[in-house]
Amino acid sequence: MRTARFCTGFLGVAIALSAPASRAQSFIEPPMFEAEVTAQNMPPVAERLPMRPRVINLGESGRMPGRYGGTLRMLIADQRDIRLAVMYSYARLVTYNTKLQLEPDILDKVDIAEGRIFTLHIRPGHRWSDGQPFTSEDFRYFWEDVANNPRLSPGGPPLQLRPLGRKPKFEVIDALTVRYTWDVPNPGFLPALAAAQPVYIYMPAHYMRQFHTSYAEKGVLDALIKKEKVRDWGALHERKSRQFRPENPALPSLDPWRNTTPLPSEVFVFERNPYYHRVDENGRQLPYIDNLRLSVVSSQLIPAKVGAGDSDLQARYLRFDNFTFLKVAEKRNGFLTHLWRRAEGSYIALQPNLNASDPVWR
Repeated sequence: MRTARFCTGFLGVAIALSAPASRAQSFIEPPMFEAEVTAQNMPPVAERLPMRPRVINLGESGRMPGRYGGTLRMLIADQRDIRLAVMYSYARLVTYNTKLQLEPDILDKVDIAEGRIFTLHIRPGHRWSDGQPFTSEDFRYFWEDVANNPRLSPGGPPLQLRPLGRKPKFEVIDALTVRYTWDVPNPGFLPALAAAQPVYIYMPAHYMRQFHTSYAEKGVLDALIKKEKVRDWGALHERKSRQFRPENPALPSLDPWRNTTPLPSEVFVFERNPYYHRVDENGRQLPYIDNLRLSVVSSQLIPAKVGAGDSDLQARYLRFDNFTFLKVAEKRNGFLTHLWRRAEGSYIALQPNLNASDPVWR
């Protein structure tokens, strides 16, 4: 179950479910960045967007274009729940539309041959949140320096990249194109990239190299290990590289908002990404909302705080037995309560004991 205020701005951000359209002829600068652009501290929006941004036609999906500004508030019970910002914004290499069809999002195009050869095309001019180019080097770095590095990935590349246990042949075609070729079809590859918790096959190489033993100077790396109080460079690299749980404010992002708050904290503030790759049909760079504010509170208090109007969007830590209370509080605090459709087939799973000492039972 979730409860959410009526928020035009957020509806405009839920754009991964809309179909792409043609490139707008002109672009509208988010007011949040106007002063920075005027002071020449930031390029104008037309220079920050990819040459072919993803255009979301909200009118085709029955939605009205949103308005700029504001802060979306959410309540979380654990610092690790900052991952909700990544889940809800749903920026992926490919995404599902409302018809549950896969389509490019961060990527410009995907070519598939024989169900086993996937050629991924990056949008020309696409940039990370720090303004650095997003290129095939970010895919190469992940594949060669992370996924196939015994210290960082002792089990090898993600399972979704190893159908029948077979790794793909990875190729850099050019600065904006990479290719994965398997000996057998891999129908789970694109769905894994589009998942709520996606398989990341890229990293911001320009930033992450400073934490990798193959690139960083030993003395500098040792100093960072000591400063972060971790056991070795692998632990340091892992801590600094988390994209799904963005605990490192310095990590460049492709998501609509980037975390600005280091651990530990009771309030996490995410700010809009000035280089985000989506626009609406009128040329407004998305997202509409300027900031996300995630406040850590006791899970037992979240239903009461939601009912009191302390959250604008809440899905976690609400139960069906909160439904009546929230429905009663709707008119008083101006939110809507919806029942959430769940996709689980069952809450029960049978787990065979594979560690039994008796070989027959095992």
